[in-house]
Amino acid sequence: MIASVVRVPWHTAHSGYDRLLDHLPEVRRITPPTGALTAKAARRARRLLARHCPLPFYPAEHFATDVRLLASRQPAHVLYGDEQYWFSRRRLGPTVVTYHQPPARLRHRLPPTGWRKLAQSADHIVVLDPHQQAFFTDLMPADRVHLVPHGIDTTAFRPAGEPATSRPLVLTVGWWLRDWEVLDAVHERLHRRHRDSIELIVVTRQAHTRPWHPAAHVLEGITEQTLTALYRRAAVLLLPLLDATANNALLEAMACGTPVVATDVGGIPHYAGQSRAAWLTPPGDAAAAAEAVETILTETGTAAHTVRRAAARERAELFAWPVVAGQMRGVYRLLQEGR
Repeated sequence: MIASVVRVPWHTAHSGYDRLLDHLPEVRRITPPTGALTAKAARRARRLLARHCPLPFYPAEHFATDVRLLASRQPAHVLYGDEQYWFSRRRLGPTVVTYHQPPARLRHRLPPTGWRKLAQSADHIVVLDPHQQAFFTDLMPADRVHLVPHGIDTTAFRPAGEPATSRPLVLTVGWWLRDWEVLDAVHERLHRRHRDSIELIVVTRQAHTRPWHPAAHVLEGITEQTLTALYRRAAVLLLPLLDATANNALLEAMACGTPVVATDVGGIPHYAGQSRAAWLTPPGDAAAAAEAVETILTETGTAAHTVRRAAARERAELFAWPVVAGQMRGVYRLLQEGR
């Protein structure tokens, strides 16, 4: 079994979907070429062929792994089908492909006829939430579409004591599909009420691309140790979203025992569950998000907050990578049997 891997940038080395392969040692990785000459050749070939690929994000690294998959007949897993699976759809070996983007974004990338052809070229498709599952079962037989969740490293991300109560931290992490307007509105409401008695921190890759609320401390390029310490110290993770399937920040915060206030969109309910680990608010509703954060802040240092923290950790453990890897092996067995 081989897997096509291009490292998708995230905040820490223990984040991201490709961490799945750390728990599947039997799978050999196909990675982009590292030599200067082979990398240059890949970039040139990509420039010639990219016009034949409708995927909007298809850099040379993805092209290089795609071509290597095309040349192999071994069973293969494409970890980021949204970005790595186009030319290799014509490969002769059996293939399983994981997709990460919400259905609405997938529809923008290809028309329905294009998705039907692309989806059916894979032997099996792995999705991360029930909405994606419904999208792909409209395109191909349901027994070839498998819901295997995103995982979390529950060893790297784990609780460490109770958060400080003297100046509670409201933390926001990430950049993709974030609802910045809601975030700004919640920050304004919290700052008006609490001023400097609470701390507002945003960890993102877009620190210099937009104006932030003046009370928010915006961080970029921090170490894994710093991010983990922020999760552990936070009273609550505030996660306003436009859409989502899985979400690294949600899982990482819960694994650190941090309660979450997140938008009720896409796959978020699938990962948050019905426990006290997360409080889900309607899309675009800044007032509801602020009220939820306020409630959790008032619980900081009490038994109620301890219950939330325990529920968050318990929920995250359901998505520990060894558990997810076991589910993925079931898909691989189907792939091998189909061969």
